[in-house]
Order: sequence, then C-alpha cells, then structure tokens
Amino acid sequence: MGLAQLIENHKQEVLVRWKEMVRTLSDARKLSEESLENHVPHLLDWLAERLRERASTNDYGTRMLSREHAFQRVGDQFDLVEVLAELAVLREVLIGLWVEEPAGVAPVEVLHLNQDLDDVVTVCTTEFARQVLVRYGASREATESMGH
Repeated sequence: MGLAQLIENHKQEVLVRWKEMVRTLSDARKLSEESLENHVPHLLDWLAERLRERASTNDYGTRMLSREHAFQRVGDQFDLVEVLAELAVLREVLIGLWVEEPAGVAPVEVLHLNQDLDDVVTVCTTEFARQVLVRYGASREATESMGH
C-alpha cells in the first residue's frame, strides 16, 4: 500500500487522534475546531504527495504551510513549546498508524516522513520565533538573520 496511501486512507482518523491529543495542551484547549485544525489537513495531503513523488514535489508547499501555521499560532497566543508539542503529536499519530498497519510500507518511507516532519518543525520554529520578534519590535535585520 505504501505510507502515502495509508495516510490518505486514514486522514480523518489521523486528524481525530491528533486533535484529541493536542486538546490536552493548555494553549489548544481554548481554540475552536477550525482554529485547532488550522493547516494540518493540508499538511497531511502534502506529506502524502511528498512520500509518493519525492523527486517531483518541491518543499515550497511545506514551507508555506509551516509558516502559516506558525503565524496563526502566534496569533492564538501559543508558546513555542506547545507549537512543537503539537507537531510531535502529529509525528506520534502518523508513526502509530504505521505501527498498526505496517504491511506494504517500506522503512525508507518512514525515514522520509521523519525528514519531512523535521523540515516542518524547522520552518515552523523559525517562523514562530520571527513572528514573536516582530511582535516585540525587533529590527528587520534581526528577523532576516534567522534565515528563510
């Protein structure tokens, strides 16, 4: 079947599990269903596409989704630890799905998923920090020095 197909087949289940686990985080308890989900459904779509077509799928999509997610979480008054925790929960749910249904999933696909999620964490962390710096009046040079 492959990990991409597994994610697509269980997308709603992944979202439900993720939301249940993330709702235990203090910052997430106050969010509406729509705000909580944010860009996660699109991120799951991108991850599945990236797993299926590694060479032809660029990372622009994940950079944009990660930045948008970080921007919204800053607006939702999340702290960085909770943003990272919700991404860790997503990884846990996706790896758990693979553990439950390992047939047809090559180990290299799990490695690729982890690499892609690491990229999401990196971009999201950088953008979150940049947005916080902007909020508190950091100079343009300071925010640009954080990378792209």
